[in-house]
Amino acid sequence: MKSEKSKEILKFPKATFERLKQYHALLTQLEIEQKQRYILSEEIAEMLKITPEQVRKDFSYLKTSGKPKVGYNISELLAELDELFGTKANDNIIIVGAGNLGSALANYKGFQNIGARVVAIFDKDQEKVGKMVGELMVLPLKDIPRVVRRFHVRTAAICVPEDAAQQVADLLVAYGIKAIWNFSTRILDVPNGVIVQNEDITRGLLSIKHMLAESEKRKYENSEV
Repeated sequence: MKSEKSKEILKFPKATFERLKQYHALLTQLEIEQKQRYILSEEIAEMLKITPEQVRKDFSYLKTSGKPKVGYNISELLAELDELFGTKANDNIIIVGAGNLGSALANYKGFQNIGARVVAIFDKDQEKVGKMVGELMVLPLKDIPRVVRRFHVRTAAICVPEDAAQQVADLLVAYGIKAIWNFSTRILDVPNGVIVQNEDITRGLLSIKHMLAESEKRKYENSEV
């Protein structure tokens, strides 16, 4: 059931946008399993360990509305989230860096579920060039512009050491890349209009270490009571 909300593009709070990604993953799995047609905010909240009020607040940014005591139509909700995230549009991606991280990324099968495909992987190391990573042959950096033109690539993942990341980013921007998925620890300097998504593995691990320390601290404090 569609509400009469304005069709203008809404600006989501960052936290809401991140949760919408979680809802998309959950609803995709439910649709694949075909176990149910509707879902209540309480059910979503229980699965994601948040409150029903938070779910309803997040969904208030969407056009799809729920029915009292029935819930949200999974297919309609997922279709709107697909449109929001562009998962039905096919985007080709290239990877620079054929080390362990770049190779793992190239072999990840989940990209096909969100309308993305890795079409090439590159490395400057001549010992890696010509070797196979899954179904892709590692190509030299000089082939980047040819691949970008042929496959209309807009997005590239950088999986190189920190000291090489900025140079690679400059190269990619010069060849027409509009979005960079940065797996290095380097803060990249790019022109206005070029999107950078940083995936700092170290920062993520530090967050986990902090939460573990806090958890252990609470256990110790409770044991002293």
